[in-house]
Amino acid sequence: MAFEESPSLDLYKEGMPLRLPDPSRKRRILWIWIASLTILSVGLAFLNMAQSGALAIMTGRGGVAGIVYDEQGNPVVAEVFVFGTDLSTRSDSSGRFVLNGVPAGPQVIVVAYRNIGREYTVQVTVGETVDMGIARFRAEDFTSSWSHLDEIGQ
Repeated sequence: MAFEESPSLDLYKEGMPLRLPDPSRKRRILWIWIASLTILSVGLAFLNMAQSGALAIMTGRGGVAGIVYDEQGNPVVAEVFVFGTDLSTRSDSSGRFVLNGVPAGPQVIVVAYRNIGREYTVQVTVGETVDMGIARFRAEDFTSSWSHLDEIGQ
């Protein structure tokens, strides 16, 4: 035992104490504090990365945004999903949608409205939200069983 860890003579003024001080107790308390602060620091770093978008960059994910209109230019509420994944969302009442957590690379985005689906291929960039443009449904789409694909933005 090192000299610094030895008990003080003041402890023995009134005789032998019932319980001698445990020199390793301070060390255990110090390690508990260090472990707690380490866990807290890692948790806060993870939360910061998730909020800043750095986590999306590390996992290789991005987002897709766009607008869905009908032939008259009215916004529609449509189902939007990434083909081959469980990722999906709905456009809001103004026709806008944002789909986050999309794997980076070429992805097929399917926009479905009134039992008709349209496919759009987009290149998803890590950590960014790609603007897909406008998905427009025509009246003739609902009279035939096959959807005609327009160019994005037309």
